[in-house]
Amino acid sequence: RARSCHRRRSANPQMEDPEILDDGDGADEPYLPEDDASDGELEGRFPMPAMRTSLEKAILVDGLPSVPAEKYEKLLSLVEKIFTQVGTLAEDGLMMPKDPVTGFSNGFAFVEYTSKEAADEALKKTQGYKLDKNHTLLVNTFAQVDEFLNVPDEAPAIVPPDYVASEDLDSFLTDGRARDQYVVRWADNTDIFWNTPGDERPEPLYGKQGWTDTHVVWSPHGRYLACFHRLGIILWGGPSWKKLTKFGHEGVKLVDFSPCERFIATWSPTTDQTRSVQVWDMTTGALLRAFAGPKDISQMPWPIFKWSHNDELLARLGDDCIHVYESATMKLCTDAAGKRTSLKVEGVKDFAWCPTECRMAYWVPEEENAPARVTIIDLPSRVEVRQKNLFNLTDCHLHWHPQGDFLGVKVDRHTKTKKTMFTTFELFRLRDKNVAIEVLELENKETRIHAFAWEPKGVRFAMISGEGPKFDVSFYTMEATKGAGAKVRLLTKLERRQANGLYWSPMGGNILLAGLKKLGGALEWFNVNELQTTGEDEHFMLTDVEWDPTGRFVSTGVSHYYHQSENGYNMWSSQGKLFGRYLKEKFYALQWRPRPPCMLNDEQERDVRKNLRDASRRFEAEDLKVKYAAEFEKLELRKAMKLQFYELVQAKNGKWRAGKADRAALRDGYESDRDENFTITDELVETVIKTVEENA
Repeated sequence: RARSCHRRRSANPQMEDPEILDDGDGADEPYLPEDDASDGELEGRFPMPAMRTSLEKAILVDGLPSVPAEKYEKLLSLVEKIFTQVGTLAEDGLMMPKDPVTGFSNGFAFVEYTSKEAADEALKKTQGYKLDKNHTLLVNTFAQVDEFLNVPDEAPAIVPPDYVASEDLDSFLTDGRARDQYVVRWADNTDIFWNTPGDERPEPLYGKQGWTDTHVVWSPHGRYLACFHRLGIILWGGPSWKKLTKFGHEGVKLVDFSPCERFIATWSPTTDQTRSVQVWDMTTGALLRAFAGPKDISQMPWPIFKWSHNDELLARLGDDCIHVYESATMKLCTDAAGKRTSLKVEGVKDFAWCPTECRMAYWVPEEENAPARVTIIDLPSRVEVRQKNLFNLTDCHLHWHPQGDFLGVKVDRHTKTKKTMFTTFELFRLRDKNVAIEVLELENKETRIHAFAWEPKGVRFAMISGEGPKFDVSFYTMEATKGAGAKVRLLTKLERRQANGLYWSPMGGNILLAGLKKLGGALEWFNVNELQTTGEDEHFMLTDVEWDPTGRFVSTGVSHYYHQSENGYNMWSSQGKLFGRYLKEKFYALQWRPRPPCMLNDEQERDVRKNLRDASRRFEAEDLKVKYAAEFEKLELRKAMKLQFYELVQAKNGKWRAGKADRAALRDGYESDRDENFTITDELVETVIKTVEENA
């Protein structure tokens, strides 16, 4: 149109532009640009506008309410407010069509941004946005709309991909010799071994250099091994140790698995702290939600999220509250009114989940005239189970029993003068009616308690008390007795032990008392069933102790993190018998591969324990075979040499007998091989092998 306007003849001949050609009689003929020599010059003076054919900067917003004309402007302003928070809108970048007859809006809108990046960000942030209780936004790009419109009426035939069998992630449990695995981090190497007692030079089952940048972590059931890298976490597993999943979180330093291995939480100090804690789905590898990290990185609590036993809930400590989230939606749990709110607790300091139920314990310190208190509640119902007020409290630690039957609360108190400190225990019996509470006080009230540990399978616990360098180790039981009823009682007390660490066997019954770091590495194995010491030894400069999942073996190590020399680990039996010493350059850590929870019920486990002696004979025979493997090899070699010698003698004798006639012919018929021609004399020779002097 612009070109034809320039070529039209002016009505005033004096105003005619000499550069414009006169079409004359051919004015009705179609205009051809290639015939106009001055067309390029005109396009330079009047450039043609470029037509935009791409809609990549625009999105379609559906799910809006249909409102009458009097509410149209209000809804339009609300939509504009929502989408301008993401990016800058283009000129006339918001259009919300309405019905020309009724005046009602049509329930959708078109939004255009100044950049594609802003449109992509809006698609992510506003997808599923709840406008009100009845309206949720559905946002799509125009490319997605084209895909929806071009869906064929008949679905194409689906060709299933070839079946590829996935590896069994529990294959490590099927070892014929019932061995366990462990991973060793040393220098820049990461090696995985089978635990073979007595093997002087164990060969790694799998391992490589540079497998991880920093350290490794097993998942709770042992199916995955997490390796740390600059750009994120990689999970490995299966018989071939193949790469299973990766989670992209740059600069990740810490990781925490949920108890059932459904989720994983990661933290990075280098990323934006408003999104530094990220929770992922382990099956799909998808990021479920990002949370803000701690305000002070130097005081980073980890794990920052604590999981319920069944992975359904996760919680973190907030300011005067506990944030409890549903793992399915990653949103706050609902209260009694149906609103998603945090658990409001003024001044809450710490909390802990019950290991077997969706039950939580938390404690609050003293404030002015209000006493400190410990509270147990059920979640998500938020029903209070029990509460106990505490006085003169300085600090508090919550210790759940592994089966959730008891809660031990270690309370550090100060005297009225606030000059001295002492420790008491508040013991909650969760299975008793009204949740009975017992108070355990030591004979010497000024005695401090340094360590506490429940027996993994049982009702006993141990504690270390006193002043160093030698401490007292006490064993108590929560078991009810005839006459005394349900009351905590002392089983035994080991005095003046050089130990500051308690390490129960996973099966219970045995405990290892260890003197870590400055205490020199003293070790004492104690049988709590028989109340007697079964073994004593020493591992100089000891820093780490870890039992294997079966409770048959325990490893002790000297980590390069704490000492620069004598790095390595020792392997012991559950009674303190040393199986091997293994020195490793820059040894960092040894971690046993966990096992999934036992699928047997309590009665079946009791039957197994009852017949354990018969079943153990087979394993003891295999252990002896491994222990004397070198002797067996020497014996088999000697048998082979003996057989070879006898075969040689037999061959020589046969050759000698075959030459008998030739020898007689050379001697004129005299048979020199006849025994009658010889006198055989037996001579006894005695040799002194060893002399032992015995006192009368």
